Amino acid sequence: MLKQDDIIELTIEKLINTGSCLSHYEGKAVFIDGAVPEDIVKARVLRINKNFIRAKIIEIVTPSKHRIKPFCPLFNACGGCNLQNIEYDFLIKQKENILKETFRNFKETEFKPFLKCDNLKEYRCKVQNAVSETKVSKRILAGYYKENSHDVVNIKFCPIQPKIIDEIINFIRENWKMGAYIEKKDKGLLKHILVRYSNFSKKMILTFVINKDFEWYNKIKEEIAEFSNTLIENFPDIIGVLVNFNPKKTNKITGDKTELVLGDDFVYEKLYSTKCIFEDGSTSKDLSKYTEYTYKISRDSFFQINPPVASKIFDCVKSLIPDNSNILDAYGGVGTIGIFLSDKAKKITLVEECESAVNDAKTNFKLNKCSNYEVFLGDAKGIFKGFLKPKINNTNKGKISEKTFDAAILDPPRKGSDKEALEIISKLTKSIVYVSCNPATLERDAKILETLGFKLKSIQGADMFPFTHHIESVAHFER
Repeated sequence: MLKQDDIIELTIEKLINTGSCLSHYEGKAVFIDGAVPEDIVKARVLRINKNFIRAKIIEIVTPSKHRIKPFCPLFNACGGCNLQNIEYDFLIKQKENILKETFRNFKETEFKPFLKCDNLKEYRCKVQNAVSETKVSKRILAGYYKENSHDVVNIKFCPIQPKIIDEIINFIRENWKMGAYIEKKDKGLLKHILVRYSNFSKKMILTFVINKDFEWYNKIKEEIAEFSNTLIENFPDIIGVLVNFNPKKTNKITGDKTELVLGDDFVYEKLYSTKCIFEDGSTSKDLSKYTEYTYKISRDSFFQINPPVASKIFDCVKSLIPDNSNILDAYGGVGTIGIFLSDKAKKITLVEECESAVNDAKTNFKLNKCSNYEVFLGDAKGIFKGFLKPKINNTNKGKISEKTFDAAILDPPRKGSDKEALEIISKLTKSIVYVSCNPATLERDAKILETLGFKLKSIQGADMFPFTHHIESVAHFER
């Protein structure tokens, strides 16, 4: 009878949505990390459940032909790009299969070609490094947490972020003299370093997250300002430095208050729309075929970390929107998608609950010369309910009318949309384009929309985060 710590031989079958791989042993599913589909491995049994087994590789007997050497030297230490040992095109096929399996019960859905990432290195435009220090020497550590822990992996070179960010973090690591946070003791000053980088301008803003409140900050204000000046002298592409105050012992990276030390608290980014997307997911290199959109992004505002792939995703969205449409841009952020669709829109109605994002959105509509738009700040459900309330239509002899839309764009957070919000949106439009970063919650919401009379017409995957298990997708629903 199989028991814990037994050694078993497995043939790895496929990747699953969590980033683990699946095999079977004596008819029971086995989940294993670090494997590649088509590997033959020896593995130690870690846990035996009624329905599945957890195991750990101890030997690769026969490596898969799709197994490659990771290009990051910290692949086994960092908890980031956990699938760098899989050949890229094969990994895309695995992600494509995950999407098809997730939506296997939607029988008449068209699965469009998966959109690949063209640049597999230096694509990450938002960086959040945890900071700590060694016990004895007080040497600064900065990087990402080791997988399933809060131990900081000291990363001096990260191939998925621009090299200039490595240089800046190294400079801070070597020159910061005000101490760093030790989580176990809940003591020390510097907790995180955040960088917002523009793929377009190559400029960036930097935020120090400190373990103090604003009142205490006055004690070191001059010292931080002096350090920030030195930083910009050495790295002129830093156009702004901020301090965020987070004295609470929490998993939340930032606190509620931020102070601008010097420079700007925003960067400009550009996205490019083209109809030249080919079957393999690549795009035209002829810049004359692109339409350009400009965005102001503040530190607190959400923006996609991989702008070239974001452009592909939003082109997919655009292809699903008829010309001259009244568009509801739900969870609209800084206006990213709405503005990208502006050449197809008769009117754009944006809803967003983050005030800094709404302020950016208003600026961005003006930057892109969009005139027919309206922006609503507040809880999405409450605003959606307001759209259902009858209003006096002054242009139609005082008759009662409700706000309706030709299409609604949903781009919710990873947890997906709210059932009540979906119920309300289903009454506001006949066409929904849902941009998702989590196939599991998208599938759950697709079932809800199905009960509300909508059909999942098509779905298209996209690779925003290469060599990770994450899958972006664009789903099109019609009543």
